[in-house]
Amino acid sequence: MTDTLRFTITFHTPFRVATGQAGNGADSTVDRVVPLPASSLKGLMRSAGCDLLRLPDNCINQVYGAGHQPSPWSWSDAIIVDPIDWQRDRVRRRARVRIDPDTFTVADGALAIAEEILVRAATFEITRTGWLPAPQRDRHRQVLLGCARAVTAVGGDRRRGLGWVSVTPSTDTDGDDPARLARALLAMRTADGYAGTGEGR
Repeated sequence: MTDTLRFTITFHTPFRVATGQAGNGADSTVDRVVPLPASSLKGLMRSAGCDLLRLPDNCINQVYGAGHQPSPWSWSDAIIVDPIDWQRDRVRRRARVRIDPDTFTVADGALAIAEEILVRAATFEITRTGWLPAPQRDRHRQVLLGCARAVTAVGGDRRRGLGWVSVTPSTDTDGDDPARLARALLAMRTADGYAGTGEGR
């Protein structure tokens, strides 16, 4: 039997995960089929676990994988939840310029036009695809729930106001009691607090 954790992403601002290609009159475009891929979600959660929650390396590697050690969990692409055709009506363009510090005018060749997506919410899932003993499975779930809640922005230009989000587990997710989750994550930050492995930073 597999475990599946379901999450909702609430967007507070437009977001952009760039394709790396120009088109549609824009220098930077978004993918209208997979606007927020699984790889981006996994990377954001891993980064939140490392940089914000400051979980031990062995904890992060066991959950997200490292080198020859694959992750026992699989991420889905985000699915946008919108009552209208977002591919047609929710993709817009934003222009950005750079001001020449000497002339205080737009620098030559510094105009950039990029697509962005303005939607309310999206959903994604994380499914356990590898075997884990019950105690370790519960700890993995705690790490995933904590990392998801710690994500505050997705995509590019996050320092320019794009991609601000809140990520929340579905209401039927076990183990998402905030106080209990915080205590569990804090314990994992100690040298011997994760899985009793004796491995620390």
